[in-house]
Amino acid sequence: MEHTLPMAESVDEVVERELHQYWLAPGERLIIGCPPAHGYVGLLLDGELALPYAPARETPAVTGKPRWPLPAPDVLEADWTDDPTIAYWAVARSADQTAVRIADHLAGGHGEARLTLSDRRLAVVYPAKMLEGEDPAAQPFRTFEEMPSGVVRSVSAQYVGRSFPARPVLRFVFADGSAVHQRDLLAVTKATRADSRR
Repeated sequence: MEHTLPMAESVDEVVERELHQYWLAPGERLIIGCPPAHGYVGLLLDGELALPYAPARETPAVTGKPRWPLPAPDVLEADWTDDPTIAYWAVARSADQTAVRIADHLAGGHGEARLTLSDRRLAVVYPAKMLEGEDPAAQPFRTFEEMPSGVVRSVSAQYVGRSFPARPVLRFVFADGSAVHQRDLLAVTKATRADSRR
């Protein structure tokens, strides 16, 4: 983990810089920009687990295919971070909730869709170079599932899993009660920074 922390910090700097340069509108403030997380999505929808979750709606066509093995068949909510093939865990009561809309992109985006929050909007952002038929020179990022930032009730860090040490995750809780968790080594730093920017 020690050798991966500097890499995570370097990726965080790139994500912040690129979103400021290419995605934010004039006067808009970035709250948090998530890095790509390569792995599957687990969705607990009204108590039923779908793992790996397959998008229920059409999402943008992403180049390439995921190259990670399937997750273990008996993963529990309390220890999903112990399976390295799972990058996200979403929880919702109904299919129309925010977490499910986002999970569709995180699952369909093959690790390229990124959750991004500003003082104005929550969005799923893709690098244009990873989308089929897009010209990244014209527009480096494409935005999908854009919603007012008020749909986000909180962003926090948690430690999840039964392994020692437990794994850090970012937790997005939405106004409708649904939530998305993302595996992230810098979760504590990012949640603190997001809180200071709100």
